[in-house]
Amino acid sequence: MKASWLVVMAACGTPGPSWLPDAGSGSGACEPYMSTANLQSPITSFANDVTPVLQTSCTSVSCHGIDMLPSGGLFLGNEGSGSSGASEIISGLVGQASGELVTMPYVTAGDPTKSYLMHKLDNDLCVYQTACVGANCMMPMPYGTAELPTATRDIVRRWIAQGATDN
Repeated sequence: MKASWLVVMAACGTPGPSWLPDAGSGSGACEPYMSTANLQSPITSFANDVTPVLQTSCTSVSCHGIDMLPSGGLFLGNEGSGSSGASEIISGLVGQASGELVTMPYVTAGDPTKSYLMHKLDNDLCVYQTACVGANCMMPMPYGTAELPTATRDIVRRWIAQGATDN
């Protein structure tokens, strides 16, 4: 049903949903997000800097905040618990293949450009569309809300660039 709806919308010249690649851009080009942030400074801590981003944006029980059955198989901490279980979260992220783009880990320590998590946050997975498994690959995160501000995404990007450590 969804596919036929998209074909009809495209045939009518109506833009598709915002989670589709290039929706509303008019350019038809898909380009990877390029950060201009200094990724080496300031030093970024998972506990002090990244955990608050995850707690605010990712850990509802309907998303990645229930450890028994998190969305997409990725647990990012319990909603509002104040305790992230940092070691468990980091071990589930760093070096672990994502289920939707199996050629790319959720986080590649030292390289945000090869980290699936950053592509989900930057909404530029259209670059990898042919390698994605399932429709969810093209959905930006956080799902159903506005894109996180660049400064917030750069906190996560900086942590990854600095080695994605449990600090």
